[in-house]
Amino acid sequence: MANVFRLLVVLFLGLPGAGFAQDYQAGIYDGRSIPGWVYSAELTATAQLPTWIPISGGTEVDGANCNLGASPVTANRAEYEQYFRGVTRESFANEMRRAGTEVTAGHLTERIELKGYPAMRNTLTARVSQQVFNFVITSLAVEGQLVTVTCVVRDGGYLRRVHEFYSFAEGLSLLAPPPR
Repeated sequence: MANVFRLLVVLFLGLPGAGFAQDYQAGIYDGRSIPGWVYSAELTATAQLPTWIPISGGTEVDGANCNLGASPVTANRAEYEQYFRGVTRESFANEMRRAGTEVTAGHLTERIELKGYPAMRNTLTARVSQQVFNFVITSLAVEGQLVTVTCVVRDGGYLRRVHEFYSFAEGLSLLAPPPR
């Protein structure tokens, strides 16, 4: 399961996944709209991951957006759940630091179940290009893949956006079944 964590780090850093140039993702996401969000072709091109912005506005001020990534992972449900239970906010932040991300604080790591998928949610603060951002990273275990939803806002905007970030992950319609 160490590979699962390495994939989380890669996805957090925004490296492109194969085929992630548009909102529809064969086998993962059906391309339907996510309630409260609008797909952004411009941010998708920048992030090289499908990216959405909240329809509530203010994104030009606080930079709020969420993107969707996936990587192949061979693990069963029990292995994912065991891994997710073992991750702490400190261990997640330290892995991000070892991968070169300037994490200033890990706030929360929780094991959740989202629409029948084993999942883990992490919140942290990190410095990126001399700016400070708050992140909500939700990792969902699906059959043969790890889907990572990364939502970000400039520091100070987290409390205003946290409900929208949680709703984004909950609003996804995934095509792949949960792992067995």
